[in-house]
Amino acid sequence: MTLPLLLCTLIALTSGLHFGHRFAQAHRAGQSLLPAVTAHSAIATALIVLTVLLDPTDTGLLWLAVAAASLISLALGALWPTPAARPVALGDSELPQAA
Repeated sequence: MTLPLLLCTLIALTSGLHFGHRFAQAHRAGQSLLPAVTAHSAIATALIVLTVLLDPTDTGLLWLAVAAASLISLALGALWPTPAARPVALGDSELPQAA
């Protein structure tokens, strides 16, 4: 695997983790899931096309590595546990007073 193909795979991986996390946040908040999925799909499609054009192997199947990294990281980003926001009650931010 050449350096540009490795970079395509790493970009697909980080993009999937980032937008998978955004997908999970939108899902929990009851918002639209379309922006996170659309943004990741656009990035992944561009990376896959770039990989197809740069693939030096005879079989030409390195695009599968980028596509798999993209899909798996999107799923992992969506399933990655994040700390839940705890509700702040009145007086939580105050320091205890010395008696």
